[in-house]
Amino acid sequence: MIDLKILREEPEKIIQSCRKRGAKIDIEKILKLEKQKRKLQKEIDLLRHQKKSVLPKKAKEIKKILKEKEKEFKKISEIFLKEVSKIPNFLLDEVPEGVDESQNVVEEIIGKKPKFNFTPKSYLDLNKNLDWIDLKRAAKVSGTRFGYLKNQAVFLEIAILNYVFKNLASESFLKKIVKKNKLKISTIPFVPILPPVLIKPEMMQKMGYLDAFSEDFYFTQKDNLILVGTAEQSIGPMHTDEIFLEKDLPKRYLGFSICFRREAGSWGKDTKGIFRVHQFDKIEMFSFCKEEDSKEEHRLFLEIQKELMKELGLYFQVVRICSGDIGFCAASQFDLETWIPSENRFRETHSTSNCTDFQARRLNIRYKTKQNKLKFVHTVNGTAFAIGRILIAIMEQFQTKEGKVKIPEILKNEN
Repeated sequence: MIDLKILREEPEKIIQSCRKRGAKIDIEKILKLEKQKRKLQKEIDLLRHQKKSVLPKKAKEIKKILKEKEKEFKKISEIFLKEVSKIPNFLLDEVPEGVDESQNVVEEIIGKKPKFNFTPKSYLDLNKNLDWIDLKRAAKVSGTRFGYLKNQAVFLEIAILNYVFKNLASESFLKKIVKKNKLKISTIPFVPILPPVLIKPEMMQKMGYLDAFSEDFYFTQKDNLILVGTAEQSIGPMHTDEIFLEKDLPKRYLGFSICFRREAGSWGKDTKGIFRVHQFDKIEMFSFCKEEDSKEEHRLFLEIQKELMKELGLYFQVVRICSGDIGFCAASQFDLETWIPSENRFRETHSTSNCTDFQARRLNIRYKTKQNKLKFVHTVNGTAFAIGRILIAIMEQFQTKEGKVKIPEILKNEN
């Protein structure tokens, strides 16, 4: 949620940010609701004061009026909260302005483009002999956009998990990244975590996902729970209504979870295979940090992603996401796109976002400074690896003429 002080005092900032995003938000309507809300609050406070200082008969009349005002206040507050929750996060100045993904900016291309002395196969064609993925039986059991991972694919996933968790839970790996990129930030390692994959709707709302992606989630109506689409959605609410001490920040988590997405609006895109599926495994980085550190923390997450990809030996590019394509909660966002030889193009495999205090305001997560001042934390998230997509990249980039796949050296001893 945006800072309501800015809404009242500098609404033009919000209007400009929404314009850059292409978000159609009625700020005048929201301001009117906020004004009504404040007016009612003053009237309620006055009535409560009067009730204490008048005769019982008069107090009874005031109580009746007060009850009506409180009812009206509750109604206006609910409408206001619903409307203000539709406002996306403020964009940082460095976000390029653009209408859609075609105007995202490629910042760098990393690695060596794989060259083949044969026509490279798609991962689905390679799979015919490898038998790593079973889509036919998954469709029989679960329907379309599901798959069984089998044989060496299972060991490869375990190797990736071991590799990532071993490194990101180690301070030495973080020190290497910080030193290499001259970052001025803590090298405290990530806390490994296996989070719940079912969460309360109000927690998903506070994370800022129901406002923009409500149709993309699986909801269990009987239990009133939502299946997460990323571990971030479960990790972020962990510290709801808590106050960190400044010395305890950043608090970094590395979560592994099964993720579930309806892929609403994606029908017709990648309907075959495991690139865009309803269920997949993902390793996610998440951090609660100080306000002044979130830009550096975001850069750290990006550099970690790049380092992991370099160590695997994959060819990829770093893309800065423009205002028209950026996530609802993000103030700044990068994607990593990995080369898929059979498609002769880069495909998105990673994302990392600085969400500033947007989620923390909804979740009421703060920290106490050394001067005993309370501030909202900033949150940063980033993909370590989405297993299905990185398996596709490994299969295609490291395929041999014989239709086999070379396992990246860094993963060979991780099982």
